Amino acid sequence: MKKYSIVFMLFLLVYSVVGKAASLGLGDRVSIYSKVLSTDRELQVLLPENYYANTTSTYPVIYLIDGDYNFHGVSGMLDLLANKGQLIPDVILVGIADKGTSQYHEYMTPSVFDLKAKPSKGKAADFMRFITEEVKPYIESNYRSAESSTLVGHSMGGLFVLNMLLEKPSAFNNYVAISPSVWVADQGIVAKAKEKLSKVQHSPVSLFLSLADETRMGQYDFINTLDLTQPNNINWQFKHYPDENHNSVGIIALRDSLKTLYKPWYIAENKLATFKTPASIVEHYQNIMTEFGFSQPMPSASVQELFRRHYRNKNVASLPNFIAETIKELPASKQALITMQAKYVAHFDSPKASLPLLTAVEKEFSQSIDYLKALASTYEKLEDKAMAHKYYQKAFVVAEKQKANQWQFNIINAKLVATK
Repeated sequence: MKKYSIVFMLFLLVYSVVGKAASLGLGDRVSIYSKVLSTDRELQVLLPENYYANTTSTYPVIYLIDGDYNFHGVSGMLDLLANKGQLIPDVILVGIADKGTSQYHEYMTPSVFDLKAKPSKGKAADFMRFITEEVKPYIESNYRSAESSTLVGHSMGGLFVLNMLLEKPSAFNNYVAISPSVWVADQGIVAKAKEKLSKVQHSPVSLFLSLADETRMGQYDFINTLDLTQPNNINWQFKHYPDENHNSVGIIALRDSLKTLYKPWYIAENKLATFKTPASIVEHYQNIMTEFGFSQPMPSASVQELFRRHYRNKNVASLPNFIAETIKELPASKQALITMQAKYVAHFDSPKASLPLLTAVEKEFSQSIDYLKALASTYEKLEDKAMAHKYYQKAFVVAEKQKANQWQFNIINAKLVATK
């Protein structure tokens, strides 16, 4: 009976630690004082899972309007799309909270569209200043944000996105307006678009418009204006989702927009075969990161293809030099390259031969859960349970510190039991 009590106590201890980490898995709640709005405002900031492991990486930022309403769904979608699926690069998600429906609508609505439009009592101009003068500078000062930024809004938030595009087109690189409420103020946003689209000069931006099974949203009038105006500095796309309703379309439309925006990022396995050399794959990612202005590890499937090519072509002797050159070109991929190299050496040579590859960079990647797990696994293969246990313990501490997802704790805890 005493034995079960101890086990149960240990379970509660682990659960309390892991449960705490898991409960904070939706990022950090940040409060900033807005001089523009004369009040405290809250942001929900979710960093990529490997943010603290890859200290040389920078990340595109997604600014999500009506953050408290949309954050849970979008964060889960991004976990699958970016972190696990690697179909797009990792991103920082910033949810911009509101303070109730009435105030939210007021801040999403432009004050006056033009003299012919029906006036409204909106304060969108203030909220635009809040985002561009306070939120964006705060994120850029406190996180490793990249040049690429995307503003996302749904319904009234979608109207705000369109208004931001027309008023401050250079504020963001990409605009995602999901089922925007174009009908507001007698479609005043359409009148504004007719006035501004042909006059404003700015750097090229992308606009992704979408609509669910709705009618009377007025969006086709805005699309018609884009079609007639043909602004050469706005790369716009529209997608209709007749099988989705106003509330369900948000996640799907954003997912499709991001996949389109970052389409070159993930190379499907059958497409990888079309690259003539490993160096051409590296060059592909150099071009993408230069175009979008960020630095991150290449997707794991592409990293693996680099090694598969060398081993398949019996060109293993050139790998060390190739890895060194690739790290120079893509420094954020260093950990991924070395851990993959160790994996191949362990398989084709021996775990003993792979160990020095990992231990040589221990100090550099001591905050990486994946690296520590790889090192611990190598010791396991060498049947050194004590050292394996030691590094799984280190991985657990790092996972707790970084508020890792629950599945990481499950894996590490199982390994700690197996190596005890």
